[in-house]
Amino acid sequence: MQILVYPDLSRYPSIILKISDMDNNQSLNNTENISLATTEIFLSYNARFWILLLFDIPSVACALFVLFCIFIDRKLRSNIKNHVLVIILLLGIGSQLIDVPFYLNFIVHSSVVPSKPSTCLLWWFVNIGMYDGGVIFMAWTAFERHIIVFHEQWISTRKRRIIVHYFPMCFLILYIFIYYIYAIYYFPCENTYDYTLPFCNEFPCYAYDPIMGIWDWIVNIASPTFLEALLSLAFIFRVLWQKHHSHLPIHWHKHRKMAIQLMSLSSLNMAFNIPLCIINIAYFCGLPNDIVAEVTQCFTILCYLVIFLFPFICLASISGVKKTFYERILRRRRLLIQRFTVTVKPEHFSLQTTIRR
Repeated sequence: MQILVYPDLSRYPSIILKISDMDNNQSLNNTENISLATTEIFLSYNARFWILLLFDIPSVACALFVLFCIFIDRKLRSNIKNHVLVIILLLGIGSQLIDVPFYLNFIVHSSVVPSKPSTCLLWWFVNIGMYDGGVIFMAWTAFERHIIVFHEQWISTRKRRIIVHYFPMCFLILYIFIYYIYAIYYFPCENTYDYTLPFCNEFPCYAYDPIMGIWDWIVNIASPTFLEALLSLAFIFRVLWQKHHSHLPIHWHKHRKMAIQLMSLSSLNMAFNIPLCIINIAYFCGLPNDIVAEVTQCFTILCYLVIFLFPFICLASISGVKKTFYERILRRRRLLIQRFTVTVKPEHFSLQTTIRR
């Protein structure tokens, strides 16, 4: 039996704008046009359930461990390189503890439970708002690495750190929450809910608005996605360029871990988010709807890997956290294994058999 669902394009709502510009009698009365196309699930619901569950549990544990290590260690807590990572981890935990359980719950019950508008609104806010917030902060991470390495004097004093480091982060946090709370909960339009489909099927109604939809896709999704990739590549280029051509070369060993961390994060972005943006652009250039729906559905599931893998990148790239992990987790595990290991030497045993006749 083939299960048909509408493709989840909730993270790229501007696709719907092309549909909303069509004649109302054609687009609104045609379910296929509203949702672009119906498409077969490329992965069964059972497979999705176990993949999401098995990735989500260790990822949440890793994220909590990284946050715990940063919060209890004053040196890690005061390091400005870790502040933006903490924000992205918190946004990711929101998705892991709300978005993923909602999806798993839908798979189990074959419907959105509880079937209330408040559930759909919360799911949209987490699935769209927190995910896109993470994309925006990843772009800021790539930009801030340039400041930390090449313009260290900009953050050399407390006043400068407040202006260059803390103020932009606070502004981005306020912007993300104010924008998506207003767009999803208070924008003057009427939402449509279908509790028998993932993510309640329909997009938040603000996505149909030409101004809000275009702004969301260009400013909150496409621009941060491409900027992060460009800034990360530019960071590596600048490091190598100054190393070979500057009279005051940068100490590569000092910034090697930061560069590896940045490129690891950007690799996630380029692997999953950039293809979705390219597909969206290709759709406006005439790519058939059925191809867009099938490929987008595939990459939408893969985008969860960005959330799942991010804590492990932080664990491997933050020195203090990695050291704590080795000392408190791996070392204790080895000691426990050694404590309960029984060494059997053959010379301590003899086999005696008595044959009775």
